[in-house]
Amino acid sequence: MTTEGPQAHTHRLRPGWIAQATAEDGFGLIELIMATTLFLIISAPLVGILLASITQQKLAHERTLAAQTAQSAIESIRALPYSSVGTQTGNPAGTVAGSAPASQFGIGLDATVTTRISFMDDAPATSYRTRADYKRVVVTVVRNADSKQLTQDVTYVAPPGGGAFAGQNEGIVVAQVIDAALNTPIPGAAVTLGAGPTPARTDYTDASGSATFPALAPTTPALNHYDLTVAAPGYTTMREDTPPALSARSTMVGGQTFQTILRVYKPATIYVGTLNADGTPYVGAGTITISSTRGTQSFPVAVGQLSLTPPLTLAGEPIVPNVQYSVRMLAANGASSTATTQLVPNNYPIDLTKTFTVTLGAPLAMQSLTVKVVNAAGTRIVGASVTVSGGPGSNILLTGTTDASGNAVFSVPTNSAPGYTTLATSGALSGTATGAITAPTTRTVTVR
Repeated sequence: MTTEGPQAHTHRLRPGWIAQATAEDGFGLIELIMATTLFLIISAPLVGILLASITQQKLAHERTLAAQTAQSAIESIRALPYSSVGTQTGNPAGTVAGSAPASQFGIGLDATVTTRISFMDDAPATSYRTRADYKRVVVTVVRNADSKQLTQDVTYVAPPGGGAFAGQNEGIVVAQVIDAALNTPIPGAAVTLGAGPTPARTDYTDASGSATFPALAPTTPALNHYDLTVAAPGYTTMREDTPPALSARSTMVGGQTFQTILRVYKPATIYVGTLNADGTPYVGAGTITISSTRGTQSFPVAVGQLSLTPPLTLAGEPIVPNVQYSVRMLAANGASSTATTQLVPNNYPIDLTKTFTVTLGAPLAMQSLTVKVVNAAGTRIVGASVTVSGGPGSNILLTGTTDASGNAVFSVPTNSAPGYTTLATSGALSGTATGAITAPTTRTVTVR
């Protein structure tokens, strides 16, 4: 009898069957991966389409709310008296806010409502041209999240009849802003009209650089002129075109049109360096004087160099381009330079800088010159402008202002011939005095 162990009852699996089962399991995994990949490939565009659809639906909803907001804003403007249809300090001026949240109109939208109101120049060919026949209202709704414009609506508001709006008893101001150096118009400059009987207005120049202010009340004895001012980023207005200059100030009578040109410019920068007679840099103290047809001013320096950059000014204004400027230096040791003259700047408006280099002569002994400025009655004048010129080689040019005692004190090289000329001015008064300076001197200049 044969006895079998525990293994006798164990099922024995054939090697081929095991291999077949393993292969089938592997194919199932591959099929699952392939199916998942195909699903992702097919579903990815569908997800994009679904998201785009949601976005478009949201945008359409926001645009509907924006249209309602714009319509509400327009209806509120149409309910105003004609004289009130205008933005605060705008052109025309009125009571409408230039910018307001959409929630102000009862709409649940995170957006900003901007309103632009302007006069329309639309008179019949045979009529008097007022340039203010009616008003154009543009309402724009912009989403706050990304500044996207959701809608824009335009309407027109007509005056309640003729009368004052016929224009015969009102005035017009037309101001053009140009670049003084290039003689080209400046679009987008803010022009403000004020000081007159009509409330102040601000408007922006168009492509031709022009801003028009119609429907202006005539000036009165109490408010006897209108003033114009310009603000353009990076620009300064020529002092000849700022009030009270006639180009920026005008009276007004009914039916008058005042047309003017206001010039602006980008200020330049002047750099000054000083050399000794041997060509080495001078790094000591002294006075650098810059002069042009627009004015003269002296600047004390500690190391022989000067950077005159905006907002620093020369004689009360920034450096004006396309003007010849002269630079000279008087060192603390009495050495002076001849004047160096150049056109400023290098290349307007691309390069607004100009560098001057002046060379000193031999040192000379220095003397104190005190200039006392008085009027015809002998009363000392405080704040008078004083210029001292001449001296060795006629190279000295210094400016100053009288102090609380009516004195201006200078330090100048000793010189007997041709001596120094002293000019003092105070408003419309002026006077001169000439003479040698060989020792500490006090000189009285009478202005008349």
